[in-house]
Amino acid sequence: MPTHLCPIVGLRALAAAIVLSASLGGCLMVENPPSAAMACDPALVGEWGLVKGEGILGSSARAAEDTDFTADDERRLRIDAQCRAYLPAKFESRQVELRVYKADGHRYLGLDFADVWVLLAGGKGEAEAARNQAAKDYPNVVSLLRYQAGPDSLSVDVGNTDQLKRIVQERNAETPVAEADRPDWLTGDAKQIRQLLRANPQLFSLPDGDTVYRFKRISPAAR
Repeated sequence: MPTHLCPIVGLRALAAAIVLSASLGGCLMVENPPSAAMACDPALVGEWGLVKGEGILGSSARAAEDTDFTADDERRLRIDAQCRAYLPAKFESRQVELRVYKADGHRYLGLDFADVWVLLAGGKGEAEAARNQAAKDYPNVVSLLRYQAGPDSLSVDVGNTDQLKRIVQERNAETPVAEADRPDWLTGDAKQIRQLLRANPQLFSLPDGDTVYRFKRISPAAR
């Protein structure tokens, strides 16, 4: 099983898909989601504009106070009633499926491993081949993001990959296996994943908040 399945180039594609950041530094993958998928959360549906996040806008960034989100603004995020997330118009036309999970009072967004690799692939044919292979090899692996949604605000915590690496290293030290067979994610069934999330709160919501991205709802008149 290959390791390092979320390199920086992959995260750039993933981040673009949900308009979090073009410079996201990692992702938090789990072997199985922490619960059965729920219906799309109505609070997620709509148009969102990114207003806060570490390194979100790059060297030519406008100030965070600039919330005049144009139609092709890469800070925009659109989620429909089926929890499909769309790229801004300036990007190649692509969309990904988000799933909603709940564990210990927290809500999570999950992006299928297959969708991550579709974003990494080149042309349409390559993307379809990547999706099929990923779905076959890793049918249940998802990238987890913890979120809170209100009427006019949305916060998404992408998780702390340094903490994930520490947990993975401790696990591998306790159960030595060949390096090629060491997955760089949290392993276990849904119950075990919930237990790991509960036992390691530092995976999300660290005090410095640099893994949290905040959005404001874009009113229909601004679209």
